[in-house]
Amino acid sequence: MDLWTLFLWLPLSLALEVNLMNTKLETSDLKWTSYPKVDGQWDEMSGLDDEGTPVRTYEICNAHLSNQNNWLRTNYIQRGLASNAYVEITFTMLECSFLSRAGRSCKETFNLYYYQANHDLANDHFPPWMENPWVRVDTVAADFLGRPNRRVSSGSTRINVKTLRIGPLTGDGFYLAFQDQGACMALLAVRVFYRVCPAVVASLASFPKTVSEGLVVSAEGSCVEGAEGPQGRRPTMYCREDGEWAKPAVGECACVAGREEKDGRTKCAAYSRAVQHVGQRMMGAVVQ
Repeated sequence: MDLWTLFLWLPLSLALEVNLMNTKLETSDLKWTSYPKVDGQWDEMSGLDDEGTPVRTYEICNAHLSNQNNWLRTNYIQRGLASNAYVEITFTMLECSFLSRAGRSCKETFNLYYYQANHDLANDHFPPWMENPWVRVDTVAADFLGRPNRRVSSGSTRINVKTLRIGPLTGDGFYLAFQDQGACMALLAVRVFYRVCPAVVASLASFPKTVSEGLVVSAEGSCVEGAEGPQGRRPTMYCREDGEWAKPAVGECACVAGREEKDGRTKCAAYSRAVQHVGQRMMGAVVQ
């Protein structure tokens, strides 16, 4: 089957998202690690998210200084069942042209990196604060730039939300790192998650909850009660990278004799007595 045809299939069910980290749910200090250990570094503060809920934020604003190389590393994140993960970053950023002290080195972007490890091994000096061994995911630019206010995370600044994919993940866990090179910005929230196709019944077959991997991953199901499939073949569906099932199923099941499809092909119900009675009368007429 041509995998590209999967993009033409209609989604069968909404994806599930399993959180590996969500700073919006933290009520105490995050205590992430910053580099270098000097004044003017990433500063952890209390702020408000886009819904006005108190959250822990990180802010930095050294746009007036040149040669900035400021890193912020998360705590160790267990990857769970994820082979790929997504990083949802909620942030605000100020426009360089409205910063009175901003120099030519002022930036309106930041870099996202990740580093895989089988256990929590990081300290103030390891992994080294540089690209390679860190893997750069992307340079993140703001869609909305704000103007100076009392605080970068104030409610008057428009909020950006970016979702980036990291992987393939092979270690037991990983770290994220944010590199600032001269922006005036605030990280309002960081959520790390992976997507799962939920358990579903379709085409007279039930399919288990399946973790999405790569472009698609196949999942074997079983025929519902009262249904049978082709001899030696189990029904198969494809879990897409976005955590949604693609249809139709391969090797579909069919109701056995005496049963009919019901509820959008999710069950095989016995024929009603009226239908059975008509069938018996017709059979009797044929015999006569």
